[in-house]
Amino acid sequence: MGYSSPPEVVAGFNRAWAVGDIDAAMACVADDGVFRLRLPNDMTAQGRAAIAAALQGAREDFEPILYRPFSLVTAGDIVRFQVEFMYRHRACGEVLSGRLRMVMRVEDGAIVRADEFHDRAKLQAFLRLAGDLLPPGYRRQ
Repeated sequence: MGYSSPPEVVAGFNRAWAVGDIDAAMACVADDGVFRLRLPNDMTAQGRAAIAAALQGAREDFEPILYRPFSLVTAGDIVRFQVEFMYRHRACGEVLSGRLRMVMRVEDGAIVRADEFHDRAKLQAFLRLAGDLLPPGYRRQ
C-alpha cells in the first residue's frame, strides 16, 4: 500500500474503486475494517472478506459511469468527502446518479471504518423502479 496519511489512504482507495480494481482498494482496508452502507436498510460488512464481497457484488449489479470524489476534509484520522456518481443497473439498464457522502476513519495506514450516506428517498424510489424493470425470473446470485 505505502500511503502515509489518512487522505492518501482514502485517495488510494478511491482511485482503485474508480477503475474497478477491488484488490487494490482492499489493500487500503484494515483486516478488521467495517464498511456501513446507509441505505433504506443499512448494510454492514465487517472484515476484509465481507467488504471485498460487498464491493464485488456492487460491481456485479452496477456498471460505473462516473465516480468523482471531491471536497475532502481531514480532521485527524477522519476523512470526509462527497462523491458525484452515476451507475447503470446491469439487469434493468436504468441509471442511478447523484451525490453521496463518505466518512472514513484511517488508523495505521488502513481504513478501519467507512460510512456511506445516500439520499434514502431517492435510492428507495430507484430500487422500486429497478425492481419493476427487472427481467422475469431475475435473481442476483
